[in-house]
Amino acid sequence: MFTAWFQEELNMNHEPSLNHWARVMADEDIEKGEETYWDYAYEQAWHWLDAEYNYNYEYRGGVH
Repeated sequence: MFTAWFQEELNMNHEPSLNHWARVMADEDIEKGEETYWDYAYEQAWHWLDAEYNYNYEYRGGVH
């Protein structure tokens, strides 16, 4: 039996992209009145997503 496999292709049930979430967050900020400029809200959403996914702010105590 032959099974097709495509490299670098997303599964049909993949999570939405970070761009999708940045747009959703910006739309929500505009709707709630938290921001007045969509472009600014979008950039701020990207800053938040970048920090959330790429950095670990867990406190690690110093050596005693």
